[in-house]
Amino acid sequence: MKKIICIGELSLNIALDSTGATLGAMPGGRIANAAALLAADGLEVLMASEAADDSVGAIVVGHLEQAGVQTRSVDRYTEGRTTLNILSGEPPVLTRYEAYPDEAFDIIWPRIDEGDIVVFGGYYAIDRRMRPRLAKLLTHAVERKALMVYLPGFPPQQESRITRVMPEILENLETAHIVVTRTSDLATVFGNGDGNGCFNDRISFYCRSLVNIDPACGHIEYFGGKECTTAEIGGEPCGSLLWNAGALAGLVAAIARGEYKPDDFEHPSETLRSDILKAAATSAHAAVAGRNQWQLMP
Repeated sequence: MKKIICIGELSLNIALDSTGATLGAMPGGRIANAAALLAADGLEVLMASEAADDSVGAIVVGHLEQAGVQTRSVDRYTEGRTTLNILSGEPPVLTRYEAYPDEAFDIIWPRIDEGDIVVFGGYYAIDRRMRPRLAKLLTHAVERKALMVYLPGFPPQQESRITRVMPEILENLETAHIVVTRTSDLATVFGNGDGNGCFNDRISFYCRSLVNIDPACGHIEYFGGKECTTAEIGGEPCGSLLWNAGALAGLVAAIARGEYKPDDFEHPSETLRSDILKAAATSAHAAVAGRNQWQLMP
C-alpha cells in the first residue's frame, strides 16, 4: 500500500466558554487531524509542515507522533511561535495568533513514489510566504505520479480579497485529481455554495472529481464528469472540524486501500464514487463519536 503525504498547517485550537474560561484544547486543521486519524487506522502517513520549537509546537507534533504519523518533514523553526486559534462566543468567533519566521517551509522533502497520495490545501497552499517552496514540492509530486487531493477551503479572515489568491487556487485545482470542499468553502472561494454549479462552471475544467460536504442539506456529494452520487449524513455535527477531518481521512483511506490511480478520477465510476462517499461518511461519524461538545468546534 502506498504512502500518504499530508501538507498543511499545524496549529492548536483553544475553546473558551462565554465567560472566557477554557473548555479545552486540541490540534487544529483538517489535514493535520486527518493525518492523525489515518495513521491511527494503520496507514503509513507523513506530515510535511512547520511548527515552532516551543511548547505549543511540542503538543501538536506530539499528537501526530502518538497517532503514528511520521514527522521528519516537519520544520521546527526557532524564530517565531506555533499558531494558536482561539474560538469563543456563540457562534464561535476565531481569533488567530501567529508569528512565522521569514524563512518558510524549510523542510526535508518526503520521498514521493508513484501512486503515493498527497493531500494538501487550506490557506497553507496559497499563502505568498509559503508558495515558492510549496509549489516546487507539489510539482515534484506530480512528476513522481502521485495522486493529488486538494482542499481549497480556508477561513475568510485569512484573506479578505479572494482575487489576490485566485491564481494560486486555480493552479492547485489544475494539479489535483480530486477536490474536497464544504459548501462554505465554495461560497468563500467562488461566491456560490452550490456544489453542482461550482463543479460545472468553475472546477471541472481543471479537475474532474469533486466531493462536497453540505451540512445544511445533510448530505455529501461526489461530482464526476456529468454524474453525481449522493450519500446522506443525517444530523451529525458535520460542520465541525473533527467531522470534516474524519470525512477526509475516510476518503483518503478508501483511495489508498482501493489502489485507485490518478486516471480513475478522470471518469470516476459509480462504484468508485459510492465507495469513497461511504468510507468518508463512516469515518466522519466515528471521528465525532463520544466527543465532548467543545470538541465539535468548527
